Amino acid sequence: MPLIFIYINEQTTLNIMDNKVRTIKINGKNYKVKYTIRALFMFEQICNKPFSIKTLLDNYVFFYCIILANNPDNILDWNEYIEALDNDATLYESLNQLVNDSVKINALTSNDEEKGDKKKVKKD
Repeated sequence: MPLIFIYINEQTTLNIMDNKVRTIKINGKNYKVKYTIRALFMFEQICNKPFSIKTLLDNYVFFYCIILANNPDNILDWNEYIEALDNDATLYESLNQLVNDSVKINALTSNDEEKGDKKKVKKD
């Protein structure tokens, strides 16, 4: 599968490997980013509340959880993460786009699976 790199600036580059797993470079280190159930669980543990994005802080924490959940051997410190976002406004936009794309892909995939299931039911 061909790799597509999106250059944001000298500190941040997105690597779109496929529709599900991507990498993002923060402060010279690559981090996998993928919308996962583990990231949702981490959000609930950190915030001590059911998952829902209602505030800007919720967004920042969720994006951080996505990075933590997918990179257990490459931990990004919270302060480094916040500093990187402060120094690069496009980083927040990129993470937001990644989540939005994942949600759209998941919705399309689940719709296709439901249609496939309905077709199978009609044949039986």
